[in-house]
Amino acid sequence: MRTILVLGLLVGSCAAQSDLRNRLTFSGGWSREVGGYRTAKRTGTGLGLSYGYRFHRYIEAEAGAFTALQPSPDIRGATYFWDPDDRFIWVPLGIRFIAPLDLKRLELSAGGGGLYQQYWVSNPNVGFGLESRHGWGGYLVASTALALDRSRHFWLGVTPRLFLANPAYSRDRWFQWTGEFSFRF
Repeated sequence: MRTILVLGLLVGSCAAQSDLRNRLTFSGGWSREVGGYRTAKRTGTGLGLSYGYRFHRYIEAEAGAFTALQPSPDIRGATYFWDPDDRFIWVPLGIRFIAPLDLKRLELSAGGGGLYQQYWVSNPNVGFGLESRHGWGGYLVASTALALDRSRHFWLGVTPRLFLANPAYSRDRWFQWTGEFSFRF
């Protein structure tokens, strides 16, 4: 009898699922320049990919790459037309603090960390003052996510981010609002 009981406990514990530590997230949304000296703020389509590793139930290390595509408008005049074909790339590396709610199917999180920013102008025109640059800074993030399945592998969420970078002779401040789809394993 003891042998059957011990064997049953061993088989039962083998089938138990551990916490899902890895997160891969695809995001898409809207980016807008905030602050600064411009009266007409630049906006662009925001896309991103991030990876998170949860080394504690409530703490996750996070890294990713996010972009704002074509944030500068076309510049037109009576005798000219110029499309800057520009993009911002942000590479954040930081930490998130997670608050699981509602039987682990709803999560709130917030965090921040360091940031590398690259701004590219594919079609430079010195006369309009847009030129490629890069720099360092920081970012802040908050998120709400809901599990789509009982095993909590697939998640949908909404995430606002604030990117703060200080490349040479510039202070870039961007707000990005995205919808996200995550896979956890």
